Amino acid sequence: MFKRFSWVFLALALVALPAVINAAGGSGGGGGGGGGVKTYEARVTGYITAIDYANGTVIVGQSYYGSGALKINSSTKISIDTANGSLDELKLNDWAECRYDYVTKVATKISVTR
Repeated sequence: MFKRFSWVFLALALVALPAVINAAGGSGGGGGGGGGVKTYEARVTGYITAIDYANGTVIVGQSYYGSGALKINSSTKISIDTANGSLDELKLNDWAECRYDYVTKVATKISVTR
């Protein structure tokens, strides 16, 4: 009796499995779609140790902090002592707090305190 019950249970589980797998996706719902890739925002704080003005990159802290070179693009917000700034205004040894996309290493915000 127990063997027969376990086979029936297994058969029902296999029949229900595709419905569970298909239910996981769902639709984006209202409000303009969705489904964008979620980014992981990382942060690093330290002194700016290198600046490449031509290629738009900065290094904050030493390499053992794991930050590497952060890329700066047109959407990167730069502030210097709470005022709007630009890449050209950054200097070596500025104290910076940076937010960046962990995967792409593109800086989203750089706040410098002098």
